Amino acid sequence: MHNPLVKYLIGTCILSVGLVILLSAKEIAHGLTHFWERWLGKNSAEPAAPRTPSVNSEQPQYRARLLTWRVIAALIIIDGFIWLARATSEVFRAMPHAKP
Repeated sequence: MHNPLVKYLIGTCILSVGLVILLSAKEIAHGLTHFWERWLGKNSAEPAAPRTPSVNSEQPQYRARLLTWRVIAALIIIDGFIWLARATSEVFRAMPHAKP
């Protein structure tokens, strides 16, 4: 693929997905904690309780999930920047060069 515009679009999309994941990592980790508790039957009889981040932030599984999603988001953001850098290099390579 040698079209820089396509590379810019792909890089921008990847970067925006990474930013969305990074900004919503807390909600993703909380949702996964709630899902696994229901899946394992730990709170199946309890009604939907309001969110208490202080309780969830003390659980090591919650912290591990939060860290995992933040690392995944950081890697996706880095990949987006790589796509943008490759598109920029393609543009500079395609530009005419003056020979002295």
